[in-house]
Amino acid sequence: MIKAELRKLRALPATQAMIKAAAQKIEYDEQYGYGCMVRTKHVVTNKYHRLVRIQQLGAYIKIAVFYPKLLQKGIRTPTYEIFINTEGKEYITRELDKKGNETRWLTAMAVNLGEDFSDYTRRQRIYINPDGMRTLQNLLILEPDAGQKGWDRLIVWQRRIKEEQIKRREEREVRPWDADMKLVPNLPKSFPKWMQRHAADEVYIIYDYGSKEGWCTKCQRMVPVKSPRHNAEATCPHCKAEAVYKASGKCKTLETKEYYAEIIQKMPGGLVVRSLYQRQSFRGDYKKPGVFTHEYKRILIWDDGTTRKYDYDMYKNKYQRWIRDKDYFAGKSETLYWSTRSKLYKRNWSYLKNETFLKYSTIDLWDVLPCGVVRYMVTERGNPLVEKLVRIGMFRMARDVIGMNYDSKLIDQKQTELAKLLKIDGSRLKRLKEMDANVDMLRWMQYEKLVNKIWPDDMIRDFGRAGFSTSEFNFLPTPISFVKCWNYIKKQMLISCGTMWQTLTTWRDYINMADQLKMNTKLDQIARPKDLKAAHDECVLLREKGDAKKEAQKLAKKWPKVNKQLPKLKKFEYTADGYTIVAPESIEDIVMEGRILKHCVHTCDYYFSRIQTDESYLFFLRKAKSPDVPWYTLEVEPSGNIRQKRTTGDNQNKDFMAAVGFLKKWQKYFAKQLTKEEKKLGEKSNRLRIDNYKNLRKNGNRVWHGKLAGQLLADVLEADFMEVM
Repeated sequence: MIKAELRKLRALPATQAMIKAAAQKIEYDEQYGYGCMVRTKHVVTNKYHRLVRIQQLGAYIKIAVFYPKLLQKGIRTPTYEIFINTEGKEYITRELDKKGNETRWLTAMAVNLGEDFSDYTRRQRIYINPDGMRTLQNLLILEPDAGQKGWDRLIVWQRRIKEEQIKRREEREVRPWDADMKLVPNLPKSFPKWMQRHAADEVYIIYDYGSKEGWCTKCQRMVPVKSPRHNAEATCPHCKAEAVYKASGKCKTLETKEYYAEIIQKMPGGLVVRSLYQRQSFRGDYKKPGVFTHEYKRILIWDDGTTRKYDYDMYKNKYQRWIRDKDYFAGKSETLYWSTRSKLYKRNWSYLKNETFLKYSTIDLWDVLPCGVVRYMVTERGNPLVEKLVRIGMFRMARDVIGMNYDSKLIDQKQTELAKLLKIDGSRLKRLKEMDANVDMLRWMQYEKLVNKIWPDDMIRDFGRAGFSTSEFNFLPTPISFVKCWNYIKKQMLISCGTMWQTLTTWRDYINMADQLKMNTKLDQIARPKDLKAAHDECVLLREKGDAKKEAQKLAKKWPKVNKQLPKLKKFEYTADGYTIVAPESIEDIVMEGRILKHCVHTCDYYFSRIQTDESYLFFLRKAKSPDVPWYTLEVEPSGNIRQKRTTGDNQNKDFMAAVGFLKKWQKYFAKQLTKEEKKLGEKSNRLRIDNYKNLRKNGNRVWHGKLAGQLLADVLEADFMEVM
C-alpha cells in the first residue's frame, strides 16, 4: 500500500454517539482471593474498553480506534488508524498523537496494538458503529470460516493474511535451497555399512559364556577368543583392531557413542562434501545391531570456487529441513573439532580424481585428516606447500601448516622446489624428513642454515617438539651455545624429573631471581648450577626472606613481647624417628613459615596475641634430613597439648599420619621439661580453649574455604586437637 494515498483518505473523528458511549459506566461485584479468604468488591468502570469507527473508502477499509479516557477528555482524534486493502490482502496501521499528528507506521495486527491490545481484546467490550459491523462482515475469511462477527472477524482475517504472507516469504527463501539439494546425489549403497565397519571409534568382541568364539563388531565376523572377561581389553585376531570384550548376557543396553564420517561426491557443476554421524545399538541380536545414521551437514563447492553450506536443523521452530548457513565462509568457518574423529570415504576416490578438480589433491594419502575435508581442500588449493609435504610423507609439518602453528613468512612463496620453498637446502630437507619434523623444527633448521652451523638432529628434534624458538634463551645474561643449553637442560631434566618446558621455565625463573638478588649470573657456575631446582628453591627462600624481614619488623612493633617469648621455647626442640621439632627464634621465622606453606599463621593476630600472653606457642615439625624446609606448623599449649597441625594451604595430608607416633614421644619429652609456672599456664590455656570452643559453637562459626568448607569451626579444631598423654 502507498502511504501517500492513505494519508489523503478523509479523517474519521469520533461521532457524538461514540462520545456518548464513551461516557457510559457499568457496575458489578467482583470476587478476589481464594478459599476462606474470598472477598467481594464493587467495581464501577467504563462500559467500553475502546471504541471503533469503520468506513469503506474506495478500495480501502479505514478503521479508527479510540480510547474512552481520551474521549472523556474531549480528544476526538483516534489513537490508531488501520487501513485494509481487501483486494491485495494487505493491511497497515498509522499511530497518531493526541493532536492527530502522525507518529509512526506499524505492521502489527490489531491484537498487538497498544499496551492492552492482546488476545484478551476478543473478550473485551468494543463499540463499533453499525455501518462498521456490516463492513467487517464483507471481509472474506478463508476456510474454515467459523462465522466470526465484528471485531473477531477482523482479528481472524488479519491472522490469515499474516499466515499467507509468512508462507509466501518462507517459500521464496527455501526455493533456492531446495534447488541446491536436488543436485545432491544419493549416498552409495555401501556407505552405511562402510561407516559401520571403518568409522566406529568403539570396537567390541561380543561372546557367549562358555563359547570359544566372539563377534567382532569391526570386521563383523566370528573370531576365536581365549579366556575372555567382560570389559577386558582385547585385540581382534582377524582385523587387529583394539577392542573390548563384552559378554552377551551383560550388553542388553550396549550402545556405541556417535562416530563421524565424511564423503565427497560429484554433482552437476562441482562437488558436495557430506558429513554424517552414526551409532549402533546391540540390544537385540548383536550380529545384527540397530544402526542409526544421520546426515547433519552439506557443503556444496562449485568449479568456480563458490561454496554454500547447509545444516539439517529446525526451521523457524516449525520443522526440520536443510537450512543454508548464510554466515559460512569456506576454509575459515571450519574448526579443528572433528579433526581426529571424522573418517573419509575413499571408495569413490579414483572416480573423483578423474572427473573433478581433486585430480592433484592429497586428501586420500591421509589415514586421518587433520581437519575437515573442506578446510583441507581450501588450504591445499591456496598453499602448494601442503601438497608437496604430504607427497613426501611429512604429515606432521603439513598438519602444522594447516593448523595454528603456521607462519606465512616461514616459506618463500616464489619458489617451486620444496627445499627452497622451505628456505633450506636438500640435505637439511632430508634430515627434517627423517626426524618427522614439525614447523618448529623447520625454524631451527632455517636458523642453522642462516648461521652456517650444523647442530645435532636430536637437539633440533627435542627443541622442536617442545615448541622452543631461538628467542627462548634470550634470558641468559651471557650467550651460551644452543648445544650447551640442550645438554644442560637434559641433565637437569634427569635430576628434577621434569619436562623440557618445565626445566626451561625453572631456569628462566632462577636467572631472574638471581639477578634480583644481585648474584653475578655472568659467571658460568652461577648461570648453570649443578642442581638447578635446588638453586631455584634457594633463591625463592632468599627472596621470601627479604620480604619476610620487612613484614616481621611491622609485626614486632605491634607485638613487642613475642620476640622476647620465643627464646624460652628452645628447650623443647626434639629429634627422633626421622623427624625434628624446631622452635622459631623470631617473628621473621614465623612469617617465613607462613609464606612458604601458604597458610595464615603470619597473617592472623590471635597467634601472636596467644604467644604474647602465654596461651599457646608455635613450633615447626620438619623432616630430620631437611630441617630447614618447612613441612607442618604446630600450635601448642604450654602443657604440650597440640591444638593445630597444618601444612600447605591450611591442609593436613595423609603423610602426617606417619609422624603421629613421633609427636606423642615429643609430647612426653615436652612434659618433662615443664616448670611449675609453665604447668599453671597450661591449665589456664586448657580452660581458655574449652571456652573458645563453646563460643564458636554458640555463634555457629564455620570454615568458609578449602577442603573443610561448611563444617563447624569448633568441630574441626576439636578433631585436630592432640592431648598430652
